[in-house]
Amino acid sequence: MQTRAKMAGKDDDEIILETFMIKRSQNKKLFSPVNFKERWLVLTRRALTYYDTNGERRKERGRIDTATIHTIEHAQLDKLSSESDAEKNPIYRFPFQVGYTELGNDYTLYLVASDHSERSLWIHTIRSVCVGSARRKYYHPAAWAARRWLCCDAERRLAQGCALAEIWPLLEPLGPLSIQDKCISKKVALFTWRIGNVMYDALRSLRYLDTFVGSRSVVSRADVRSQSPVLMLPNKSEDEPMVTKKKSKIPCLSLSSFLPAVEAALTAVTMPGGGGAPPGTPSAKLKDKQRTKVVVALYPFKAIESGDLSLEKGAEYEVIDDSQDHWWKVKDENGSVGYIPSNYVKEKETIGLQKYEWYVGEMSRQRAESLLKQEDKEGCFVVRNSSTKGMYTLSLYTKVIDPQKRYHSGTEHYHSQTKHYHIKQNARGEFYLSDKHCCSSIPELINYHKHNSGGLCSRLKTSPCDRPAPPTAGFSHDKWEIDPSELVLNEELGAGQFGVVRRGKWRGRIDTAVKMMKEGTMSEDDFIDEAKVMTKLQHPNLVQLYGVCSKHRPIYIVTEYMRNGSLFNYLRRTMPDQLGPAVLLDMCIQVCKGMAYLERHNYIHRDLAARNCLVGDENVVKVADFGLARYVLDDQYTSSGGTKFPIKWAPPEVLNYTRFSSKSDVWAFGVLMWEVFTCGKVPYGRMKNSEVVDMVVTRRQVLEKPKGCLNEIYNVMRMCWRHTPEERPSFRVLKDDLSVIAHSVLAD
Repeated sequence: MQTRAKMAGKDDDEIILETFMIKRSQNKKLFSPVNFKERWLVLTRRALTYYDTNGERRKERGRIDTATIHTIEHAQLDKLSSESDAEKNPIYRFPFQVGYTELGNDYTLYLVASDHSERSLWIHTIRSVCVGSARRKYYHPAAWAARRWLCCDAERRLAQGCALAEIWPLLEPLGPLSIQDKCISKKVALFTWRIGNVMYDALRSLRYLDTFVGSRSVVSRADVRSQSPVLMLPNKSEDEPMVTKKKSKIPCLSLSSFLPAVEAALTAVTMPGGGGAPPGTPSAKLKDKQRTKVVVALYPFKAIESGDLSLEKGAEYEVIDDSQDHWWKVKDENGSVGYIPSNYVKEKETIGLQKYEWYVGEMSRQRAESLLKQEDKEGCFVVRNSSTKGMYTLSLYTKVIDPQKRYHSGTEHYHSQTKHYHIKQNARGEFYLSDKHCCSSIPELINYHKHNSGGLCSRLKTSPCDRPAPPTAGFSHDKWEIDPSELVLNEELGAGQFGVVRRGKWRGRIDTAVKMMKEGTMSEDDFIDEAKVMTKLQHPNLVQLYGVCSKHRPIYIVTEYMRNGSLFNYLRRTMPDQLGPAVLLDMCIQVCKGMAYLERHNYIHRDLAARNCLVGDENVVKVADFGLARYVLDDQYTSSGGTKFPIKWAPPEVLNYTRFSSKSDVWAFGVLMWEVFTCGKVPYGRMKNSEVVDMVVTRRQVLEKPKGCLNEIYNVMRMCWRHTPEERPSFRVLKDDLSVIAHSVLAD
């Protein structure tokens, strides 16, 4: 059905637009499922309302006051679908979002129009109606699902948007200019504006009256509404003549009068958290006080430097300064103030299931099985985010008696296995694993099954022991230079073109890996400058750089310690049947996630390969040595043309012109996938570098499909090896494609 547009008069309840559209559930409740339903949308100057139908007996399903709307932008909903092809999912083709504030909380209404023109009409019209509302400078293009923003992977629901919002069109004032005394006394006024053929009263929610009200203010004549303060146009000088529009006798403001008001309106654009008042005003201070951020410690932390603050697991802290990404200044219940690692805490309002020991978040099926097998306890379980967006999965470890072995040996032999159960919701919003046993929340459901198996293979008995805390971005706030006397060096872990790597212990507390750089192998001064930046790169699939020892030679590079060493060696020493295609694919996805983070921060690796990825517990894989290739002076990486790069992992544009980019990293990632699915074979076998260059550049041939590799996975490798960089997918696209393959091949 096409949108019906009507002329708006002075009645706030007169309909401007109405039509049927697809609406996504807003998930105001923490664990409510995602669904899409058709609703009848009605827009008036007062509200945007949606009903179950357009009949006379229709029921109102929701209402948004237009004065509370702060964002109207396009949206991306295809990430919520198992298929990313918009043509296969027409429901996702023309979505847009309406962001608003309700009872101090931010919500987003996602709507899907029938075509591009309808979406544009609704966006333009809603913006016109809300032209006076305080707006947000940034927004999230994609939706919040699975405990993160799908557009930028931010894990805080209140995280600042990752995209710059459009500046709404400036509007043209109409009507004779005057102001009544009661407007000044109440500090309230209202403008009348023209948008196309429709006139609106606007700019009634911006709190800047005192900035512009003087002895003689001039504004357009309109109704007076005392419920919300307004933006007033600037004082008009008595010497300034009134101008009129061409072909019109209607007086309007000169440009010099109008621009200060526009500037003030743009100043009113706010960041997440709202607040239209300038900093320092009473209303701004009140909002700041109301929006005090409280976080809960997920892990214990012992203060290291004098400016740090220790964390007690489960305790609450008030955030004083969170302007830095990785270290926040907080205050504890005793009034002590100091810096803490931001990845050790979670905002109280959004902590959800993270306060429970059994919740492991974004853990894959394969790593959950590895973790539970390592514990080897009957009834051991975890709850994790499902591969189906917005859902949760219970992974339960159990031991079953093997009847065959019992028959032959006469003794009981157990066969261990991990079962995976989707946590579902019924129409009443209750959670269940078996529809006979429903609970109002997931914690209640877990507690029920701790006492009753209720259709599960075992009662829930225990969750894995305290898992290790994640590495911090540097050992302390703004600390990247490390005193070598504080390091105890132990056994050698390996050696490479940069030098020897040894296991270390910092201050007797933190396990580290220490690269002892060979003198003359790298451009040292340049690297030391880069190290300051590299310590601030932090992601679960990147090896954390703690800092460097640069005041003596050789230089030490201190990173987190990964127990199982390089991915290349791990693949070669592990039996293929111990890993299997599911685990191998999960390893590739982990590397891809780390590279997507580097890509998002415009950071190029230049030497991505299995030898430069490390493996920890539970088959966790992390990308290492990112950026180091730029500083290497070793001949091992030098081609006949004098360029420095690993030939067998290099794409044509690097081999020809030494042109590095994220897309050259994508090519190398395809070769890394080949290494993984061949369990550590050397790409191109014993071919010489010159033969590899001829094969890749001249003959445009690529590596053959690994034995036993699925066609879907090999096709992803071939996408990475497209000859032209622009034709290769981004790491973000690769991550989604590989996740779809994992979900379809290994039903969760």
